[in-house]
Amino acid sequence: MKAFRSLIASSILAVALSAISPAVQAQGQGTSGSPAQTRPIEPEEFLRLAYSSASLQGQAAKLAASRETRPEVKSYAATAADFRLDLLQRIEAFAKARGLRLPSVKEFEHQVIIENLEPLDYLALSRRYAEIQVQALDQELTIYRAGSQSAHQEIKSFADQVLPELQKQREGAQKMYEAVRP
Repeated sequence: MKAFRSLIASSILAVALSAISPAVQAQGQGTSGSPAQTRPIEPEEFLRLAYSSASLQGQAAKLAASRETRPEVKSYAATAADFRLDLLQRIEAFAKARGLRLPSVKEFEHQVIIENLEPLDYLALSRRYAEIQVQALDQELTIYRAGSQSAHQEIKSFADQVLPELQKQREGAQKMYEAVRP
């Protein structure tokens, strides 16, 4: 049953993050294991995807940090919640300064992911949160790499500034996942 719920949650996350355009999805792993060539992304799409991803991960981090979870997860989630709050504020300020709109409603799939996390406790929540973070950060890195290839210099600069921070978050998420995986 747990494996089935894990598969369902992973599928929901994949659907939620599949809103990425074909231009962004085209970035993957090359045959040598190195990232394939990234194609650019439009500013509005970049901001929509970046904001949606940061919102999802911020909510998940708050939930994991506020509940009884494994110490590795609680520590990572508390730090991630602060990082996400800061990143969301930066994205909002960036969009406002350029007159770009951000989504006013959360993606349905993202709400489903949060709703599926809420009833979990201790080890189940710790593992699910760790899985979601690794997957979501991989997708988010794809979004920001596409942004770093943008023809729009402001998007490119913003993405280039955030990418190292996301890499650090991804490394921490991987360590957390390794500590709680089955």
